[in-house]
Amino acid sequence: MPKEFRLPDLGEGIAEAQVVRLLVKPGEQVKEDQYLMEVETDKAAVEIPSPYAGVAEKIHVQEGQTVNVGDVIVSFGEVGAKTDSGKSEKKEKEAESKPKAEQKQETAQTRAPVEREAPEAPESGGARRTTAPAAPVVRKLARELGVNIDDVSGSGPGGRVLKEDVEQYAEGNGRPAGRGDQDRGAGMPAPAKGRPTPRPAGPPPGEVSQDKWGTIRKAPINQIRKTIAIQMKRSAFTAVHVTHSDDVDITELDRARRELNEATGDDPKLTIMAFVIRAVCLALRKHPIFNASFDEENGDIIYKDYVNLGIAVDTERGLVVPVVRDADQLSMRGIAQALRQLAEKVRTNQFTVDELRGGTFTITNVGALGGTVSTPIINYPEVAILGLGRSRKMPVFRDGQVAEALMLPINLSFDHRATDGANAARFAGDIISYLTMPWRFLLD
Repeated sequence: MPKEFRLPDLGEGIAEAQVVRLLVKPGEQVKEDQYLMEVETDKAAVEIPSPYAGVAEKIHVQEGQTVNVGDVIVSFGEVGAKTDSGKSEKKEKEAESKPKAEQKQETAQTRAPVEREAPEAPESGGARRTTAPAAPVVRKLARELGVNIDDVSGSGPGGRVLKEDVEQYAEGNGRPAGRGDQDRGAGMPAPAKGRPTPRPAGPPPGEVSQDKWGTIRKAPINQIRKTIAIQMKRSAFTAVHVTHSDDVDITELDRARRELNEATGDDPKLTIMAFVIRAVCLALRKHPIFNASFDEENGDIIYKDYVNLGIAVDTERGLVVPVVRDADQLSMRGIAQALRQLAEKVRTNQFTVDELRGGTFTITNVGALGGTVSTPIINYPEVAILGLGRSRKMPVFRDGQVAEALMLPINLSFDHRATDGANAARFAGDIISYLTMPWRFLLD
């Protein structure tokens, strides 16, 4: 019996998604729970499993197309006719006999989209677990071709390994998977030296066309960029942005950090970013207005008793802001561990939607990319955001003498509707005080 499969509820109030990749073709025999396509919501990539076993007679969507929840995406014919020994037909009859509300609940439990595939289980013979982001069909292809998928550089969104990547690798055009970008997130530990490796050059995406001045390429805006655009526009035209800038002498902090890492030898190592997070958490206790949201509609300022720090991360798919929950409750090593976990998720593109929600204050770090002064846009409805620039050695005066110091630029943007410049200067001053005199961490 033919069936129409509609884009299911993706949760979190998500109303639409963009088709990133189709995983089946028209006329293809599909197994129940086999992935049909990969879609991208506002932040997370989601794989849609098939609710039926049968022939996918018609695919109603194309790669790059935006689809609303409830739209028909695949039409099935001969559902349950050739697979699972009538298992699907039996399930359909059972479902038809149940009340609609019960059917809906069961569907939500058993047909929920999968936000990420689980790591592959070790195979017999001692095959190791793979971590490269890729669809199951791509993993299967890699196994069939004898390719270690972890060695393949992905050209898909977020470094996702595509079928073409595996085929090219198998043909001898492959190269070891780059791991240098794993700390590429704007808020992540920066490379130790030098400028970051630029992204591979190449023609921009899109269909080639012409305007009256020459050749152009027209590409649809992906879902993440749409979300960023909406959020940034809302923030820029709602919050009243003011940016307070300063330089922080982190010479002593950097010395203490190195000595701590050498003395303890613990892993993960402490980074400057870990100390900045700790300093921000301590300063937020004294300045709760910066750990709040401004509810203009209801005339309220909503102070948060918890500190969930958003860390802005630059990924191939676009800027995302995963949240470190209860960051003020973490030790320095706990913060360093949280940063390591974020770096790993950036590398494998395994953020869930829930991990991108609930932030109360955001830190963004463009230091790894260069530059000292910027105007961070507030992650609305938060009240403020702290931007870090590139630390560099500079001459300073100490006791009337010129000395060398390691200086870290900071840029604090805040919503002038919620607070004033004097409060921002005091808040920034407390952050600076912790970073300049690291022994203060022992007191608070």
